[in-house]
Amino acid sequence: MEKTLPFAPAKAVPGISPASYHDPEIFRAEEERIFRRSWVFAGFTDELARPNDYLTRRIGGLDVLVQNFDGELRGFRNVCTHRFALIHRAPRGNGMLRCGYHGWTFDRDGVPYGIPGNEANFGLDREGRCGHALTPVAVGVCGRFVFLRVAAEGPGLDDWLGVYGDVLRHASEIFVRPFDEQAMEWAANWKMGVESVLEVYHADLTHPTTFRKLVKGDWRCDYDGAHSRGVTSVSDKSARWWDGVSERLGFRPSPLLREYDHLHIFPNLEIGFTRGAVMSVQTYDPLGPDRCALNLRLFLADPEGDADGKGGRGGPAARRLIEEGARDLNVALLREDQEASELAFRGCRQTERPALLGLNEERIQQFHAVWRGMMGG
Repeated sequence: MEKTLPFAPAKAVPGISPASYHDPEIFRAEEERIFRRSWVFAGFTDELARPNDYLTRRIGGLDVLVQNFDGELRGFRNVCTHRFALIHRAPRGNGMLRCGYHGWTFDRDGVPYGIPGNEANFGLDREGRCGHALTPVAVGVCGRFVFLRVAAEGPGLDDWLGVYGDVLRHASEIFVRPFDEQAMEWAANWKMGVESVLEVYHADLTHPTTFRKLVKGDWRCDYDGAHSRGVTSVSDKSARWWDGVSERLGFRPSPLLREYDHLHIFPNLEIGFTRGAVMSVQTYDPLGPDRCALNLRLFLADPEGDADGKGGRGGPAARRLIEEGARDLNVALLREDQEASELAFRGCRQTERPALLGLNEERIQQFHAVWRGMMGG
């Protein structure tokens, strides 16, 4: 990926056209020009720890998979080269790379080495089997974050992530076990979901009893390549509460992520850190021009001594209360964003005038600039 200059908004500017959110042709172009060419978050190395562990995803309208082959992660299109069946059907699991339709089995290079009735019915020699290998998909790992790139050519993952790769590596050391996972379907374009987390302008009215109570409302932004970062100060009350929780439960919060720190990794990965003690990982996965799937995972800073199963110094009951509170707050916040996003999506289909993005929405300005660049203007 070619580095861009740091983004520095100078004035309010028009956003992308309303049709960019709902036009089916534009959506199909996004699948090709953005999602297939970008590094897209797929999951965590923890989910791929054992031989034959796998994850399946749909990226840019294509079914793909990543699988552990004796410690090495390999990615492929999740389509059997015999008669087009999906090879792995579950979102995650463990099993040989074997198609459940006719039993064709593939090796770490995607070459079918097990073909029932091959000699009698197909007669494929080594060259013939290699000619029916699965289409590869690039796999990249940063810390415990696993990314896939469908396009055969493109930037390496380190170049793509830029300076924010260091944040992912650091977070991978602090937040090692998820405690909750949620999936929601929104009746809104995926970009509406992304935009809902790129500014705090809406916090006073949309999140008066959730997010707004946690932060002071200031907002500092920086940029690298296609990505952005926003930091807002945690309220004094929230800071004291989380610091007390970390002390009582023996957490080891991040010393670097002490405010509310939000990272946007283009196109659709959103990572939030609260007082170095909580990490939320969200993706807004396109399901169509008018729908997206929000997938959320929550982590707490790993308690000291939690390997013994006692949940840190406060015990499992205390940790469970903190987990439930963090989950309920995040779900409530996202439901509020969902309502606002779905109404905005409904409205954008009734106008031809683009939004006006102010200086307090500069991260959305940058998001739109990157989107336009990848879409060819």
